[in-house]
Amino acid sequence: MSGQDWKDVDLTLVSGHPVAFRQALYQSYYVDRPYVPVDVMGRLMPRTDQGSVPVAGAPPPPPPAPAPAMAPRMEMAPGRDSRGMPKQAAGASAPAVVAPPVEQVAAQEALTQVVFRFPSAVSVANGRTLSVPIINGEVPVKRQALFQPETHPRHPLASVRLENNGSTGLPPGVITLYERDAAGMVAYVGDARLSALPAGENRLLSYALDQKVTVEAETGTTETLLKGSIVQGVLRYEMLQRQTMTYRVKAPAKEDRQLLVETPRLDGWKLMKVEGKDVGQIEGKYRIPFDLKGGESHTFEVMQEQTVVEELELLDGDEDRIAYFAKARQFDQKTRDALSRIVQLQGAVKAAEKKAEQGEAQRTRIAQEQQRIRDNLKSVPANSDLQRRYLATLDRQETELETLAKQRADAEKAVDTARAALEAYIRTLG
Repeated sequence: MSGQDWKDVDLTLVSGHPVAFRQALYQSYYVDRPYVPVDVMGRLMPRTDQGSVPVAGAPPPPPPAPAPAMAPRMEMAPGRDSRGMPKQAAGASAPAVVAPPVEQVAAQEALTQVVFRFPSAVSVANGRTLSVPIINGEVPVKRQALFQPETHPRHPLASVRLENNGSTGLPPGVITLYERDAAGMVAYVGDARLSALPAGENRLLSYALDQKVTVEAETGTTETLLKGSIVQGVLRYEMLQRQTMTYRVKAPAKEDRQLLVETPRLDGWKLMKVEGKDVGQIEGKYRIPFDLKGGESHTFEVMQEQTVVEELELLDGDEDRIAYFAKARQFDQKTRDALSRIVQLQGAVKAAEKKAEQGEAQRTRIAQEQQRIRDNLKSVPANSDLQRRYLATLDRQETELETLAKQRADAEKAVDTARAALEAYIRTLG
């Protein structure tokens, strides 16, 4: 809406995304409470496709094939609002002026923006709006289904892949899609959001939920021991970690589909097993195509792997883990024999420590009993039979404590000897 009469105005539209701003330095600023939208069940808002990057080593994708001759025709109309209604300025009393057919708008692509220059002057009265087509042509599209688990966990999004085969880029905006059936009837099928589309690239436009296709996803993770060796008292071993995403897909009863599955790309992991070709990367995910035959159920697997190196200190390592590795066929015989010997020496250390602990426990029990007897001696008559009995018990316990002290010293020496043998053997390894 111009706010004034236009007459024979040379009109040029510029589509770009430059950095430009202004600041009101003398304005008061307040922190407002955030606006929270009403949570509406069934709201569907897929991400805007920014284009994917081919995975290294994969062949470049072929150009999208034209739609089959008998397939319904998809028509797209840019410039509609989020309700699917034509955009116009506020105010019901301001009807839009639809310009008559004009010559093709001249489009020129600059370094960071696209300029649309109208070939003839335009006129519009104050209070009215002007609707002028800036792009009028056909572009190749390909029907696909996009499975985004975060958008919907069971059904993919009905989508079309739009290829810009023109000479200039297309600006971002909202696109409304219509479908023409075999009888020639046109029906509205949904809206999609288009990001900036440079010439020669393509975008995926998701406009509805494809409830004819059902997807069930399952994640499984395994670890496999590969090899290992002992280096300076440390067992270094390699583990192969594998994550397998299994997709069970039920195709439409009478229609074929090409399904694009977005699966998380694990940082540092390598994509190993995938049945589809032309794998792409987009926003930390792999986008993998699979072909579905109508009326059939399919199972696809996407496998990622990484090899990690872990270490285990043999001197203070867990005895059960070392015993497990001592039986691992992935290690050579020399390494397994060394680990078995370490398990034996650890057993000797543990037995010596257990004997020392038993002696200490017995000493503690006698000391507690002596304290009880001494407390009782304070309340018994002097030279009584009970007093003499208590004193005899204390004398016998003192003898036991002397014996336990000698045994304790021997037990501690045995622990030191066993541990020294373990340390000496480990030093000979690697």
